[in-house]
Amino acid sequence: MKKEKCTEMCKGIIKEIKLHGADVPDTLIVEYEVNGSQYKIKEPEIMKPYKIIKLWFIPIGYKTKSLIEIKTGVPAIVGNEVNVKYNPRNPKEAYLPDNDAKITWN
Repeated sequence: MKKEKCTEMCKGIIKEIKLHGADVPDTLIVEYEVNGSQYKIKEPEIMKPYKIIKLWFIPIGYKTKSLIEIKTGVPAIVGNEVNVKYNPRNPKEAYLPDNDAKITWN
């Protein structure tokens, strides 16, 4: 799939988040509708650091947020709407532009 072909935008609903543990990103499962047909997309959730945790002045870690939440202000939780870009010629080719993730097709 080439992202350049995904020129149309619609809203999708986060239907499920599959948790995988600390070392593997969680998977977002988003459902969206194009021309009356339902589609699903799966992508790993991209997390980005937003706050450094310090012990006095020494950085010891950081807190993360979903890239979707950082870009849109909407938390990536089940039931929330997210942006979906899709290929108008083949609507099952889609990705989450606010997630910047590599796409997995299942």
